Amino acid sequence: MKHYLRMTYSVILILMLTFMAACSNGKTTESAKSDETISIISEDDGPLSKYAVPVTVRTVMNDVGKDFLSEGDTLENNVWTRGYEEELNIKLTFDWIVEAANASSKLNVTLTGGDIPDIFAVGHTQFKQLLEAGKITDLTEVFDKYASQQLKSFYSMGGDGLKPVRHEDKLYGLTDYSGSVDTAPMVYIRSDWMENLQLKPPKTIDDLIMIATAFTEQDPDKNNIKDTYGFQFNKDLDGGWTMKMNGFANAYGAFPRIWVKDDKEQLVYGSIQPEMKVALEKLQQLYKQGVIDQEFGTKDVNKAAESIMAGKAGIFFGPLASPFAIGTMMQDETIDWMAYPIPSETGEPTVVPSEIQNATVFVVRKDFAHPEALIKLLNFAVEKLYGQSAEQEAGKYLGDGGQGFQVTPFKMLQPNKNVLIYENVVNALQSGDTSNLNREEWSNYEFIQAYRSGTDRSKWVYERIFGPESTIAVVKYYMDNDLLKLNQFSAPPTTTMATKKATLERLELETFSKIIYGAASIDEFDKFVMDWKKLGGSQMTEEVNEQR
Repeated sequence: MKHYLRMTYSVILILMLTFMAACSNGKTTESAKSDETISIISEDDGPLSKYAVPVTVRTVMNDVGKDFLSEGDTLENNVWTRGYEEELNIKLTFDWIVEAANASSKLNVTLTGGDIPDIFAVGHTQFKQLLEAGKITDLTEVFDKYASQQLKSFYSMGGDGLKPVRHEDKLYGLTDYSGSVDTAPMVYIRSDWMENLQLKPPKTIDDLIMIATAFTEQDPDKNNIKDTYGFQFNKDLDGGWTMKMNGFANAYGAFPRIWVKDDKEQLVYGSIQPEMKVALEKLQQLYKQGVIDQEFGTKDVNKAAESIMAGKAGIFFGPLASPFAIGTMMQDETIDWMAYPIPSETGEPTVVPSEIQNATVFVVRKDFAHPEALIKLLNFAVEKLYGQSAEQEAGKYLGDGGQGFQVTPFKMLQPNKNVLIYENVVNALQSGDTSNLNREEWSNYEFIQAYRSGTDRSKWVYERIFGPESTIAVVKYYMDNDLLKLNQFSAPPTTTMATKKATLERLELETFSKIIYGAASIDEFDKFVMDWKKLGGSQMTEEVNEQR
């Protein structure tokens, strides 16, 4: 399904790999590179200035954008690549284009082979490896000189979007920073079931548990069969992109899988704090009572969603994009879901986690002659979609479906843009004035109207994400009341993280799952904490505090 949310946390990690080369053989000497740089850069040397002679940029990428190409265009030749050539004199060439599922392994092969391209996008672990190997360029000076003011402002919205790529006060890459609020959890509840049972929205976590118990025991779908339950989780608990356990834990003041400050201002790992034990004990009780899906441990996100769409579960936790996971069930006009802020034990507002969102790091090969070309390409994206050019040209670069930016590996979207879309769409819905909506906002406005008119119930997802009573309304509530706790560690993986994190997370998942199933005592949590520390957690904590 095409939609306009950028899932950082999606669901599919897009590894876009892009490379620039001013010399075809990559063997130009330092003096020759210097001469070439002088000859290529134009006199008005600015953020979007055009090179005096063409700069060829070698690149590789995955094929996710193929679904959003305009008729007659290809990934190698489209409105974006033509724009780069016409306005910047930068020509992209592609060493390879592969399916998204194969992009990471293909990149690993490329890097292992030693013939790394000039500019490319990597994951954070690969970034750390390249940094330690001395194979990428310090971008500090070229970013300061060439980055447009708008691009610089984007990287400071809602946090420091470049923090993960700084090392010893130098900048070694640029991230695809998309903000810090889209992952904030909320609770989704079958509102038609609440109406059937004459229940009110929860104010406390005990209220929510009461609703979940009623959904399990009181036949909320009125089919005279005991075939429903309250909570749906996926088998990875705090993994996957939705139907996670973290929202439930947040109600008890626990923050699994993120780093938070303790009362001494030191960073500590949320999953090993005492509050997590309280949350797990409650989950163990609810599982024993049948209030949690008894088979959640066998279900990934997709299978968990199938259980929800089959009408089995009435509550789950997830981020603002979660309606897309269950949208197909909304063809039934008797069904509805509503999103609510996570309730707390006391009824006071609950603090929930948020993350600096960037799955991709753009880096430049060491000694590449024109590292500023990367900055110019990102400036171009920001200008065409959000700058002075946007009013006339955003439609051209977004395409009919609003997803045209997917066809280029050099994409940069406004951080936390979904909140702004929500505000503008709601204003238009309430006033009837659509004159100030941009193309993306107009598309969401039209989708909501299609749902409301009854002509297309599949557009329910847009009503629930961008409408007045929506998931982004919940996010806005969090923002307005200072309820977002940012993960305090967003730097590249530490040395111990690179080697031990996967093992420690596997231990965490196995222990938490056994506790919830009742296969292990709640006291197993204390053993887990000790084992976590011994197996690398203590060392990792020291490194996190040194590196933050």
